[in-house]
Amino acid sequence: MKKHALALILCAGLVPAFTTAQEEDPLYENIMFYHSFEGTFQPDQSRGSDKIQNGRLVKENYSFIPGVKGKAIYCPAKDGALYFVTKENIDFSKPGSVSTWILPKAWRVQTKDTPNQGKTKWKQTYSNGLISTAYNPKGYVVLQRMTSHVPGGKDLLWLGFPCFKEIKKSNVSKNYDFQLGKWYHIVKTWDGLNFTVYVNGEEILKTAVPHKITPDYLARLFPINIGKGVAVDEYTIYDKQLSAEEVKAMFNKLNPAK
Repeated sequence: MKKHALALILCAGLVPAFTTAQEEDPLYENIMFYHSFEGTFQPDQSRGSDKIQNGRLVKENYSFIPGVKGKAIYCPAKDGALYFVTKENIDFSKPGSVSTWILPKAWRVQTKDTPNQGKTKWKQTYSNGLISTAYNPKGYVVLQRMTSHVPGGKDLLWLGFPCFKEIKKSNVSKNYDFQLGKWYHIVKTWDGLNFTVYVNGEEILKTAVPHKITPDYLARLFPINIGKGVAVDEYTIYDKQLSAEEVKAMFNKLNPAK
């Protein structure tokens, strides 16, 4: 009897060791695509193809550095991107979200010495794609950081829908002071028509499009952008429009500054 009771106690003590990922993450069942960059170029899970699609991968262009959780991927030398199949991994016609962390370590910024564009008084505009689809002449979706071309221009966070003939007034932007050496949590959510962008748990941009963006309009692939001088970590696509509370909780969970 005592042996039986002891066995029950030991088993009870082992229960926490078998806690599943589903129990640790209430959004686990909503994940369509997840890349932890834990020292590998292949994603941890995906509903569609998980194979890199951009041809020959030059691994020497990337390195792995400490991230917000484990390791992150870093591109010190030149702009880069890892491309994966869109089908079954991301769908803008249904509710969804993309979450990622970025660390601008050495991306280009405007200074008094930044050259002008041609024979004008306007400075060069630098940009970094944060969350985007691949280019498609029918239309594509992009959230990017840009520098304004005016002298002394600030960083802009710009959400746009280039090339869509039916989407003309939905492009939105806002000044945002990105600082080098600091991690940022970027989330883009949508319900098919309405798009919201959060940075570090706070709503920054919001817009609506006149019609749902069906898969017919999008390229076959989507990139995880890893621009020159930028590190990326915990890139995740969900099949639900995350609420403001869920986004805030995700930020607080991994916030490196806490």
